[in-house]
Amino acid sequence: MVQVATKVDAPIKLLWPKSMWLVNDRGFTMLGLGDVVVPGIFVALALRYDVYQEQNGKGPRRVFFRTCLTGYCLGLFTTMGVMHVFKAAQPALLYIR
Repeated sequence: MVQVATKVDAPIKLLWPKSMWLVNDRGFTMLGLGDVVVPGIFVALALRYDVYQEQNGKGPRRVFFRTCLTGYCLGLFTTMGVMHVFKAAQPALLYIR
């Protein structure tokens, strides 16, 4: 899967610099678009549900959205950290569950 994604020049991946100082000599890590879109839809649905609950006067304010967004960000940061430590591609959906 990594070989296919690296050879295709299409908008299916996000490239992230490996270096903290954004130097090109270290190259880039890759994050697949599916690792962003699928959890993003889930976070958007959580926000929609929280807005629905607020309109009906049920439940606290945006608890599901904040929880989902926090978990999503932690999963992405974990993925980036593991990619830097092991110097190998990692599926972000493995850490976002």
